[in-house]
Amino acid sequence: IGIEHEGFIDDAAWFTDAMYRSSAAVTAAVCDAYGIPKNRERIIAHSEVPGADHTDPGPHWDWDRYIGLVNGG
Repeated sequence: IGIEHEGFIDDAAWFTDAMYRSSAAVTAAVCDAYGIPKNRERIIAHSEVPGADHTDPGPHWDWDRYIGLVNGG
């Protein structure tokens, strides 16, 4: 399951609080519906999918913040 975000990987300004919160809410709902653990081992970037040619979300994505939000933080 992939969630696409609008923005550019080299511009952290695209990653707004609203984006983090809404994306985390979708991710949490998908995890709950399908019994997917809410951790970094299971929630990965496009760039981490085997065989992917994507580079997103890039170095400015705050994974600690995101996973915290997915887990209700």
